[in-house]
Amino acid sequence: MNIRQISSGLALLFTAGLAHAGPHVGIGISIGVPAPIIVREAPPRRVVEHVYTSPGPGYIWVPGHYTWAENRWVWIGGAWALPPQPNAYWVDGRWTPDTRQWIEAHWEVPAPPPPPPAPIQPAPAPAVSSPSSVPVPSTPPPVVSGPTEVIVEEAPPPPQQEIIVESPGPGYVWIGGYWGWVNGRREWVRGYWARPPHRHAVWVAPRWEPRSHGYVYIRGYWR
Repeated sequence: MNIRQISSGLALLFTAGLAHAGPHVGIGISIGVPAPIIVREAPPRRVVEHVYTSPGPGYIWVPGHYTWAENRWVWIGGAWALPPQPNAYWVDGRWTPDTRQWIEAHWEVPAPPPPPPAPIQPAPAPAVSSPSSVPVPSTPPPVVSGPTEVIVEEAPPPPQQEIIVESPGPGYVWIGGYWGWVNGRREWVRGYWARPPHRHAVWVAPRWEPRSHGYVYIRGYWR
């Protein structure tokens, strides 16, 4: 169920539960994709932020982001927050240049996995073993439409070795595994097959760039 709007009183209660006090009024508790709105101008460039220590278990880091309020872009600083549900994850806002549509940042929950396929019966003659089904992630990690940054002091671990499984069909692109930033901490994201958003889309892999003040995580995105 999508909750489109919440009362100001409920929003204030949720804001009071954030670990970092300040003007974090843009972090709501609604779940699901909000209705798009028309915004003629693109959001400004993101502000680079430092990720401080989590206040405790269960918190996830909600990065700083822009929101459209009172006919202007308003910057909301990053903060640690308790998700509205244990399995909820944060999705950044997205602005589409072609349609001028803006979708506010929001919480989402993973879709339930599809039922397992029916077993394939072998042919009566000759006996031929049926190929095993190809594991394809039902809910790959959310991918933003442009690069965003997270700064961490420690260097990322070495990449893990993985086996590229057979493609599930034509048009799929293999997204290699990588050390990502998930729920406010580094986690290894396993490789998976995915369909590009359009025919000429190119996947830009995520990376950790060393800087003077730490390692900057730049998320992967389609361009």
